Amino acid sequence: MKRKLIPLSIFGLIIISSLSMNTQSNLLNGSAETTYDPWHFIALGDTRNWEENETNVFRQTIYEDVMLSNPNLEFILHTGDIVNSGGEQDDWDRYYEDIDLLVQNNVTFYYAVGNHETYTYKLPDGSYGPQELNLSTYMSNVEMPGNERFYSFDNKGIHFIIINTNENWTHEFEITTVQEEWIIDDLQSNTMNFTIAMIHRPMYSIKDASRAYEAGIIRAVLEPIFIEYGVDLVFSGHDHNYYNTIREGIQHIGTSGGGAPLYFPQATDQAIDGDVYISEYHYCNISITEDTLTIEALVYDANLETTTIEDTVIMYLKETPTTETSFYFGFIILLIWVIPLFRRKNNH
Repeated sequence: MKRKLIPLSIFGLIIISSLSMNTQSNLLNGSAETTYDPWHFIALGDTRNWEENETNVFRQTIYEDVMLSNPNLEFILHTGDIVNSGGEQDDWDRYYEDIDLLVQNNVTFYYAVGNHETYTYKLPDGSYGPQELNLSTYMSNVEMPGNERFYSFDNKGIHFIIINTNENWTHEFEITTVQEEWIIDDLQSNTMNFTIAMIHRPMYSIKDASRAYEAGIIRAVLEPIFIEYGVDLVFSGHDHNYYNTIREGIQHIGTSGGGAPLYFPQATDQAIDGDVYISEYHYCNISITEDTLTIEALVYDANLETTTIEDTVIMYLKETPTTETSFYFGFIILLIWVIPLFRRKNNH
C-alpha cells in the first residue's frame, strides 16, 4: 500500500506546483480572463544637427510627424547622437526647440549615450575640442534612470537595458568593470520573458570597413553576454541608415535616420542573406500584442511628407506556462509512475 501512495503523492505535488506556477504567471502577465491591451513605442536615433548651434529641419519634421502619427505611443527609444556637440549648451537649446511638440505632450524619452554627446565645438582645423567625457552637459539636459549613462527598466513584460558603448572609447571598447558587472547583474536578475538592449555603436555594421572593424570590437565584449543571458533584440545607431540583420540568434535593428546626414553602406560584403538596409530618413514603430512584437520601418520620401513601411520584422514573445500544459505534464508523469505498478500487480 505504501508503494502505491508514493507516485500519487508525487503527482499531487506536481499538480499543486503546476497550478501555483500558473497562478504566478497570471499575476505577472494578466489572468486568462483579462484581455491583453496592445501597446507600442518608437525607436529612432542620430538626430544631431548638421552644424553646431543650428536648428535641424529634418529632425524637427520627423519628430513632429512621429508625434502626430502616434498619439498613443508609450515612449521613444533614442539610439544616441542626440545633438552635434553634446558638450555645448547651445546645441541642446536648439534640440529642445526642435522637439517642442513632443515636450508639450509629455513624451517620455530613453536615450543611449552617443559619441556626439561628448563633443564640443569644432576647431579651425575641423577637429573637435577636448571631449567632455564626464557628460555633465548631457546629464544636465536629460533625466534618465539609474546613473543616466547606463540603466534599465521594465515595461509590460519586456525588459529594456541601455548600455553606454561610448564609455572610454579610443577606437576600442574599453568598458569599465563597473558597467560590465552591472550589465551581467542586471541580466541575471531579469525576470521578464523578452529582453531588448539599446546601444549607440552597433555590433554589426555595413557602413564601411572602419565601422565594421569597430562593430567587431563592440561585439566581442557584448555578444557573449547577450547570448548567455538571452537578449532577444538589439537597437543601435551611429551608421545613419536602417539595418536589419539576425546574428547568433539575436535580432539587430540599426535605426539612425532621425535627422543627421545620411550615410550609404560601402561594406555590403559584411551583410548576409536576408539582411535589409535602407539609406533614407526613417523611424521604427514597435507594436506589442500578447504573442508578438512587430517592428515596422517607416521610411520617408524625399520631401519628408509621407512614410512607407519598407521593412517588417515579427518576433514571437516567449510563452509562459498555462494550466492546460501544466496539467498534461503532470498527467504524463503520473502515467510514468502508475503503469509500472499495474504491470507488477498483474504479474503477481
